[in-house]
Amino acid sequence: MIVSVKRYDTFQSYELDVSRDITVLELLHKIKEMDPSLSYRHMCRAGICGTCALKVNGKNVLACKTRLNKFEDETIVLEPLDNAVVIKDLVVEHQRWFDMYKNIKVDFKNSDYQYFDFKSIENSKNCIACFICNSVCPVMPIDKKFGGPFVFARIYGFLEDSRNANKDYGKLIDGAINHCTHCKNCNYACPLFVMPETLIKKLEDVLISKGLIQAPQNDLFFGF
Repeated sequence: MIVSVKRYDTFQSYELDVSRDITVLELLHKIKEMDPSLSYRHMCRAGICGTCALKVNGKNVLACKTRLNKFEDETIVLEPLDNAVVIKDLVVEHQRWFDMYKNIKVDFKNSDYQYFDFKSIENSKNCIACFICNSVCPVMPIDKKFGGPFVFARIYGFLEDSRNANKDYGKLIDGAINHCTHCKNCNYACPLFVMPETLIKKLEDVLISKGLIQAPQNDLFFGF
């Protein structure tokens, strides 16, 4: 098997004799034995930490949960996530995305709630910060104001939490939430089925009902 890994501005190829039943992460470990200079992230090996996210043959996946037999191509091409600053090889910088989250984060204030409806925010709380949603977003590379699907999916869990008395939806405008094109790339790519675009649409509906943003023209014309 030939494995081509994006390193700096070029690709480096490795030839290995391995089974296609192993995971991409196991493949990386085998390459690491051959070339200790290769850099990539991993922690839990169980699909719950999000650190091993990368692109395999153009598809954004979690390396620890994806087996090679999922890909029919003879050559396996490994690349870092898109829309991110590459630190080295397959390692990308996450801090910028966390900073966006902190900049427009909604503070949590306890309310006198009688009932906690976790089901309504379960999707948001399932987010593992793998940033695959940001990698597939077409808006992020061209709109620096846009907070991105990760940020809004996380914020949804705070704003819609019945225990939170602070419903400052206006802060979403700071992150240009209405710049989302609703392409649904993030919905299809999310390995935990968080459905960021769906959560963004729900938040936009609240902003529209409060008169804080205008409804998109296609919504007004087609009625959806």
